[in-house]
Amino acid sequence: MNKKMNLEDQLEHVKHRVSEQIAENMKSYGYPATIGRVIAAIYYAGRALDLDELAEHTGMSKTRMSQVLREMTSYNIAEKEFVKGSRKDHYTVEEDYYQTFITLFTANWREVTIRNKKIEQKITEELAEIYENEQATPEIKAEVEILMEDSKASIRYFNWIEQIVELFDSQDIFKYVPKDPIDEKKKAYRFKN
Repeated sequence: MNKKMNLEDQLEHVKHRVSEQIAENMKSYGYPATIGRVIAAIYYAGRALDLDELAEHTGMSKTRMSQVLREMTSYNIAEKEFVKGSRKDHYTVEEDYYQTFITLFTANWREVTIRNKKIEQKITEELAEIYENEQATPEIKAEVEILMEDSKASIRYFNWIEQIVELFDSQDIFKYVPKDPIDEKKKAYRFKN
């Protein structure tokens, strides 16, 4: 019996390490580590969990857990799942690692491109205004022309990033960098507590 408890403790230790690894990966993608801990908690439970269960599994307050779940839902990596006989909201997560990465990657970069293209548009308008000003000297106009070319180059760069995002969104990326065939065939293995 003591040996069994020791093995169970070892297994819990490994699960905790994996949970922390997922949390670190989330930080690498530019998202809070808490998202990784929630993903791991639901994955290891092998079923949808409610707010109280998730707070207990992760050690977060219910208020913080609620915020994290709203964030995850907005990123489309978590969703509510109906559980018969329960009035509480239960949440499940995307089990496909590839799809989770695509969802997070594209959300991040789509936001970056939209924001930066708007900034570049404003910069271009301001530069055009300076260029058109009757007080603009030839030196100022020459500098404005250089800055306008830089701005156009930035817009081309962000258009290129949008094409990469589309490559992931459409899943055409797998034509060039295929998923591992084993992952294509197997169903997600779910741990049961």
